[in-house]
Amino acid sequence: MPEIEMTGKNVEEAINKGLAQLGCPRDKAEIKILAEGAAGLFGLMGAKPAVVLISAADADCKAVSISDENAKEFCLKAEKIIFDMTEKMGVGPKKVKSSFKDGAVNAEIETANGNYAIGKNGQTLDAIEYLAQIIINRGSNGSRIRVNLDCENYRHKQTERLKIMADKAVEYVARTGKVYRFEPMSAKERKMIHEYLKDNKSVESFSEGEGLSRKVGVKQIKQ
Repeated sequence: MPEIEMTGKNVEEAINKGLAQLGCPRDKAEIKILAEGAAGLFGLMGAKPAVVLISAADADCKAVSISDENAKEFCLKAEKIIFDMTEKMGVGPKKVKSSFKDGAVNAEIETANGNYAIGKNGQTLDAIEYLAQIIINRGSNGSRIRVNLDCENYRHKQTERLKIMADKAVEYVARTGKVYRFEPMSAKERKMIHEYLKDNKSVESFSEGEGLSRKVGVKQIKQ
């Protein structure tokens, strides 16, 4: 399912930008407001962007329309970018393989030093993924290709770990009625938790904080 986290000056702008990027009409998308945003003093100082998480609920909604030939080209380009980048980092890449689905290159790197490629809490993997995405979209005509990078099945393990943490947060909120706040985490991890909890009818997740201090909170939904 195509999905994107988008920011804007306000919620409406963030939603419209995200829908345009996904190529999806509003009635075919699932929209979750992560942060309302704030204008700040005189509309400048202390301004905070609105943040929304948009998922294309319909199978016909795709982030971009790519032919098989172009998809193969994007995969080959991503594989080379990731291989060259990690080689220069001294990670010792052996092979990068990829596939293309729903506007994204899903790549996996085999390396002699998986722990180094992944980094603490997946931070190195996230950075490689982010840089590869910037490079592959350089000079694009408006179509934006996402890059998802994995190593040694880390993403699956990361998802399962976050699900366990989210379940504990839900249990805490149900038991105490208080808001539960996670430690600061990456945008990808925050997105995983929001996605996992979005269908839970008893709690609501939200994001707060700025930069490296940004975290996910979970609160009870008032019935």
